[in-house]
Amino acid sequence: MEMPGEPAASLGQTLEWLREELAEMQIQDQKLLLTLRHLHSLLEELRAESTHWQDTRPSRNTSPFRARLGSEGRACQPVPRQLTELLRGEKSRRSSLP
Repeated sequence: MEMPGEPAASLGQTLEWLREELAEMQIQDQKLLLTLRHLHSLLEELRAESTHWQDTRPSRNTSPFRARLGSEGRACQPVPRQLTELLRGEKSRRSSLP
């Protein structure tokens, strides 16, 4: 026999679970936004470098090796830990029902 308070407790547990899931989804959304912003900035850098590369094409008298030395000497930007974890699938959101 069901107790009168049991459906309310079940509803309360379900609502609590939903709150936790929504909070977790908000955190994921923030991480995705950071990743998107980072990728956008990388794309902008690549576009600028590509434009610069096209604007400064070497003449026939310059060797291709010497013309490329300037852009290749720069170090790559490190990939943020959060992006690495996201791409590896670490800290992935679990999908479970109450």
